[in-house]
Amino acid sequence: MLRVSRLLLGWVVLVGCGQAANAQPAAGAPPEPATKPSAASAALEVPSRAEPTTRPSWPAAGAPLTVQPLTVPKGYRKKSISLDAGHGYRGNRGNSSVTCEEEADFTLRVAEELARRLEATGHFKVRLSRKAGQQVSYRARISEAEQWGADAFVSLHSDARGAAFWWEAAPGQQCLRQDTTPGYSVLWADDTAEPLKGRRVALARGLAQRIGEAGFLAYDGVDYVGLYEGDPQHPGVFVDRHEPGHRIMMLRRPRIPSVIIETHHALDFEEVERWKEARTLEAFSAAVAQGLVDGLSGAPSPAPPMTTTGVAAQK
Repeated sequence: MLRVSRLLLGWVVLVGCGQAANAQPAAGAPPEPATKPSAASAALEVPSRAEPTTRPSWPAAGAPLTVQPLTVPKGYRKKSISLDAGHGYRGNRGNSSVTCEEEADFTLRVAEELARRLEATGHFKVRLSRKAGQQVSYRARISEAEQWGADAFVSLHSDARGAAFWWEAAPGQQCLRQDTTPGYSVLWADDTAEPLKGRRVALARGLAQRIGEAGFLAYDGVDYVGLYEGDPQHPGVFVDRHEPGHRIMMLRRPRIPSVIIETHHALDFEEVERWKEARTLEAFSAAVAQGLVDGLSGAPSPAPPMTTTGVAAQK
């Protein structure tokens, strides 16, 4: 999701320098032996313990992701999910990634894959809010989900955060880049009455927990100050704190549980590369499936108290 007010557009030239020095023996140090130890004597030496290896963490190349098996409670009813591929209406293409992929193209690609995998579990019916070439208004997406009787409205996005700089992603192709704030976030809005408020936060927490357990990194929210408030008990969960009248429509307007999943930071090169991998889509889809089951089953999680007054105006 584009955060224009948070991006600092400009040219940044990264200059680095390094200098190597040849090690010299210290004054008064004994001379090096003229001959190497024999193979027999070397075999008697105690080998040094290998340094412990550290597993790479997301989004580094090779950082492991877990494809979680889906577990459903007894008596679980198949859920209807309205899956929204964010942006893609009236010139609103969203952000442009570190490799210049438009957000609207990314979200449609991921939504199509996620829909296929959710339905393949046999526990979900899925409708996409838009398909390739379609121009569907945002109000129409919400209205159609409610009329269909969807159990949840899930809108997919990618985020663009922080002070970025221009770089050449390909010869002659300039894109914005910012590699310091990777991670996913799950957004929700508390400006509604119970029980809907509790159902919203239960869905957000269920999804965020399972995405994190799969190996994805939860965003720390450093660039969300004044926009979203973090959930101290649930990493990656944020409640909308935009000024009334500027709240996110896809969060506040649906009369069914609704969330936005910011899948990753679109200006982070490593994270964007990971989201091109089939394994990433596989792990993400499995996590979303389990998160939906968790978030839509049983009693909702207690919603934190509202700190705003009134309901945001219509956008």
